[in-house]
Amino acid sequence: MNQRIRSEWSGAGRHGAWLALAAMLPILFGAPARGQEFILPPTLLLPNYDRVHPGLEEALEAGAFIARAVNVSAVFYNPAGIALVRRTVLIASVQGYELTTLSGSGFQHSTPVSSFEGLPSSLGLVLGSEVIPWENVRVGFAVIHPLHWNQNAVASTVQNAAQRVSYSVSSAIDSLVPTISVSWAAARTLRLGGSIELPYTTLSENGQLSGELTDAATSQGTIRNIAAGGSTFQLRLAGAVQWEPVSWLALGATVRTPGLRLVNGGSFQYDSLTNLNAGTQQIFFQDSDPSFEYRLPTEVGLGSALKLGPVGLEFDVRFHAATHTYPLFRSDKPARVVDTRSGVPVPSEVPFPGIDYRAQAVWNWGVGVHLYLSPAISLSGGMYVDFSPVGAETPVFRRIDLLGFRSGISFHGEKVSGSVGVGWEHGHGSDDLFPTDLPIPSQKGEITVDTFSVLGSVSFRF
Repeated sequence: MNQRIRSEWSGAGRHGAWLALAAMLPILFGAPARGQEFILPPTLLLPNYDRVHPGLEEALEAGAFIARAVNVSAVFYNPAGIALVRRTVLIASVQGYELTTLSGSGFQHSTPVSSFEGLPSSLGLVLGSEVIPWENVRVGFAVIHPLHWNQNAVASTVQNAAQRVSYSVSSAIDSLVPTISVSWAAARTLRLGGSIELPYTTLSENGQLSGELTDAATSQGTIRNIAAGGSTFQLRLAGAVQWEPVSWLALGATVRTPGLRLVNGGSFQYDSLTNLNAGTQQIFFQDSDPSFEYRLPTEVGLGSALKLGPVGLEFDVRFHAATHTYPLFRSDKPARVVDTRSGVPVPSEVPFPGIDYRAQAVWNWGVGVHLYLSPAISLSGGMYVDFSPVGAETPVFRRIDLLGFRSGISFHGEKVSGSVGVGWEHGHGSDDLFPTDLPIPSQKGEITVDTFSVLGSVSFRF
């Protein structure tokens, strides 16, 4: 019996999927000899690496701070920068809010807003000269959220009175990174740093896909559900350098190793019921402890900054390496199938085919600019491009490239600092929704993501 996994997770076209699936229903229902297929509801998971920018001015300047990073934020952007801290500083930073909207082709009924939520906060500490006995050495600690995406959607389309497709999904991926950093000022203009990072990444997916096709004599339908999640705790090392060859130029570089897996866990449940003219077909799979893996690849960051009087400008490039194809979810447990198309229930078991993922190499970049109005007040702005690492043939995550803009004003006091700004992020993707070996024409779909941010960061020094 032919077992395959066919995934509307693939591509970037959640909204076009309704028209495509509606076209597929009569073929799917009319081909009872094709065997069991795991058709997974679409996902909204975006694993893009560089869309979250912790910090006050850093958030307004699109995270372009590899060459200029100082204070606690340097633990994330460039650990070499904490060598510039003189006395101990503890900073707790809370960010603003963002609203995400989704749109696309072939999508008549949907929730207009996918999410409205607070941006991740951060906490950091750098030990100064009154704690560290060495004048040129500093130690920092921080807990950062470099990856955050949480979206929900409910949608449906009605082609005519006899044909319907509906869909709901809740998708989330997050990463929490406790970090310890050490920096050494080798010279007045040269600083070296390193970090030990412990990324804890979680993802979850809950979705339902259903369809109905009815005529005067028959009524056919299908419903498919997935509830899956996973978490991974890894070890990662980082090295960094900052150099100021002349007073108006600063250069910076960071390197992070691939994540070394320490602890993994996951769960996976899938069930479907398809009502055909000749009978029904049920598939059920559950594993409370499948093999789960999510790999963090090598990362290299390069930054150059210019300082011309009260004006500063930095341009950063971040390279994220590719991964080999690997199983995101894998299980040795079989799925149970009950087929009544022969006239009597026929139970059987089929292997779980697994879900694979491959990240492709991406080059992301960002530019930040600021104008110092006074020692306490500055204007900032930034732009960034965050390309999707999702391989074109990978049916797991959404493939959407993102372009973002930020701007605002920040102030710095002795104990309290803050910033106020706005941001806009836009992304669009289009890919094949179905493999070419399905007996239907290749289907295209589109999805457009717009995120509007109100950045109201506040940082406290204790």
